[in-house]
Amino acid sequence: MNKKKLIILSVVFLSIALLFLDFLSYRVDKIVKNLIIDQGTQALGQQVSVGKIDTSILGSSIKISNVEIKNLDGFKNKNIIQIKNINVNFAFTSLFKDTIVINDINIDGATLYYEVLINNKEVKDNVSLFKPALKNSAPSASKEIEASKELESKNQSKNQFKKKNKDFLINLLTINNAKINAFSEFLDINKDINLNKMSFNNVGTAEKSIKFKEVLQMVFANVLLNINNEIVQSDLRNKIKEKLKDPKNKIPQDLLKKLGKVLK
Repeated sequence: MNKKKLIILSVVFLSIALLFLDFLSYRVDKIVKNLIIDQGTQALGQQVSVGKIDTSILGSSIKISNVEIKNLDGFKNKNIIQIKNINVNFAFTSLFKDTIVINDINIDGATLYYEVLINNKEVKDNVSLFKPALKNSAPSASKEIEASKELESKNQSKNQFKKKNKDFLINLLTINNAKINAFSEFLDINKDINLNKMSFNNVGTAEKSIKFKEVLQMVFANVLLNINNEIVQSDLRNKIKEKLKDPKNKIPQDLLKKLGKVLK
């Protein structure tokens, strides 16, 4: 084989390889986007949208930007959570195994929009009503879990011969530069509360890993703790008392009790 033919074959092979990598990257982008939107919406109970996903197969990395989680109905802000960037590094060879290993995920620049709505008709806040922040001890949650387990057991018996879905294992999940934006029009509050770095090891669906639901619950426990600390430090309760002395801010007694629970 002469040199010219060898060069042509090399160029053709390289072109095919690049096209394959581009196609694979496109497929991974689509799968990741659908996974975030579908699984995120199901887990969070709110609509999830993704801005851009950029996958590098050779670099074994995924960059996700502008993730938005829609706010609950009745609140002013469009989103309850916004995330600027999510950087993922994965083990390429694990894509062909039963468990996909993700070396690390770094969630950077997340903002939680905490909103307290107070008027003479209702008192509520969006975080305590947000699905991941709800306590499992609630009767409705217990029933939902039992029903889910029963359904899963039935599905496993029916599909025992079907192909098993791949498991995920995240060695390190880190949340950096996160903050809470606390807002209440009634209380004249619009303040950012910075959160400390949060790290979690061995997260995923693999055996003996921490489940995503548990991570969400720990994150929101930390969020609520920071909100309560801010309420104490800013002497918010006394500010509310002063605000309520104004006749135009009169709130019924039953709603005052509810406000006390929201700001406990």
